[in-house]
Amino acid sequence: MVKHIPNILSIARIPLSISLPFLVMLDSPWPFLFVFGLCGTTDVLDGILARALNVQSKLGEKLDSAADGIAIVCYITAVLIGVDVVISPLHWALFGLLLIGRAHNMVFTWSKFRRVGFIHLRFMRWAAVAIWFLLPISVWLGHIPEVPLAILLGAVTISGFEETFILGKMQQEEYTMTLKSYWQWQRDRKQIAAESSQKNEVLV
Repeated sequence: MVKHIPNILSIARIPLSISLPFLVMLDSPWPFLFVFGLCGTTDVLDGILARALNVQSKLGEKLDSAADGIAIVCYITAVLIGVDVVISPLHWALFGLLLIGRAHNMVFTWSKFRRVGFIHLRFMRWAAVAIWFLLPISVWLGHIPEVPLAILLGAVTISGFEETFILGKMQQEEYTMTLKSYWQWQRDRKQIAAESSQKNEVLV
């Protein structure tokens, strides 16, 4: 039973996220903030527990990615419903690039690797952590701070380009959702190549 806890947490994040657009319409922000905190807690704990219990799996990766995707849609919907949003042309441009990039990467990943999901890059995760702070602050204030929003949208867009670049160069047997960055991927490739070369020299 213990080994299933990470997947249970990922699954639990889905109905919690779906409730956010409804909770944001209440007079008090506290129910929204409480459930929002639960969503963030499950998002952090599922990965930590999976590594601690050594139960990382492809199913867990897919559940986490699916829960993240649903959560993002629900968060955006909640903000649009419950917050006074002032969107500048720059925000619309960055948001459009973000959506196009994420859709492209998902289709490209399926067509090339027959996998569903996104690579969990470090830059993307940092931006996601910042969004965790920005969204409840926005609900509390009643509006979204424009400059932080532009910075976060830009950060996520850049991370999407990084993922696109990696996917274009990655081989079928190399695919993983847990890659942290392009530089880590290159470093790991060089290390694997060096180890393979040493083995071949020993065999010769």
